[in-house]
Amino acid sequence: MSEYTDIAGLGLLVRTYPAEVVDTAIASCGRTEQRRRLLSARLMVYFVLAMALFSPAPYLDVMRRLTSGLRWGGLWGEEQMPSKASIFQARERLGSGPLNALFRATMRPLATAEDRDSHWRGRRLLLVEEHLLALAEGVGQTPRLHVSGLVESGTGAVLDAVWAASESARTLLRSTEPGTVLLADGLPLDADLASAAAASGVDLVWRLQAVRLPFQPQRPLPDGSFLFGWRGLPLRVIAPDVVTTLLDPFAAPAAELLELHARAAGSRGSLRDALLGAEPGTGPLASRTTDGIHQEIYGRLLVHYAMRQSMQYAHSTPIRHEQSRMPEFAR
Repeated sequence: MSEYTDIAGLGLLVRTYPAEVVDTAIASCGRTEQRRRLLSARLMVYFVLAMALFSPAPYLDVMRRLTSGLRWGGLWGEEQMPSKASIFQARERLGSGPLNALFRATMRPLATAEDRDSHWRGRRLLLVEEHLLALAEGVGQTPRLHVSGLVESGTGAVLDAVWAASESARTLLRSTEPGTVLLADGLPLDADLASAAAASGVDLVWRLQAVRLPFQPQRPLPDGSFLFGWRGLPLRVIAPDVVTTLLDPFAAPAAELLELHARAAGSRGSLRDALLGAEPGTGPLASRTTDGIHQEIYGRLLVHYAMRQSMQYAHSTPIRHEQSRMPEFAR
């Protein structure tokens, strides 16, 4: 990136995650500092975001570009550049809690009810996606981390993600509301998620892997689909490899449900794109500690969301002369 694109990228992050929002996330985790530091908690949150924005740049280069951009925007007045060791220590002091809090506080659907690729019959469309993320060499027994995410159809915004061993895909339901329709393509049908979704008023339209369920039709329906039971859950088969929890063929015609996957095609792979970073050639995560890994994942997700939000705004807002100027940093 050039200096000007650095400034534009950092400006986007500061506009999407202004200082007061970052400070609130820090305070919610008890990380508010009692004394002034060169590497404040607020600066370190922006540093983690800058790591994702400028990856795979090394630590000191990331800090140089970050402070240069903040200085240009009037948000950094220090002349001293911190050492690599002090940056490591400041990241450890920060922990991953503030990044998690910032992620949970700011990830919201971007589409309006009028966006056809994001809604169907007044119901929001979200995708369930999974990705195996490469870790730094020598981290743990497995070199990859399994991440499940919730992606908004149409905008490609990642609204939630889980990766801890104690959290399953059903945890993603915390970011849904009754009436949401979850789409999945090629993932194993998750009985735990399906049951929890049904209890939450959330429906599934699930395209299965090559290995299909042993369908035993129990009740043919007028549109050619049929009902069957699977692990105590009623499902409807609308194609040889597609099942749904929407059981009424009149309220949810099979042809319409199959078309939903076509609508979502442009958003498919968004979780992978977010985790692989903002720039082509972004490498695996650099961190070796659990907190550091969590920080980096949140950083990449937050940067991706900021970019998707900017794209959605540009798509939905008419171009005016006064909007053509590069936005300034919030002061």
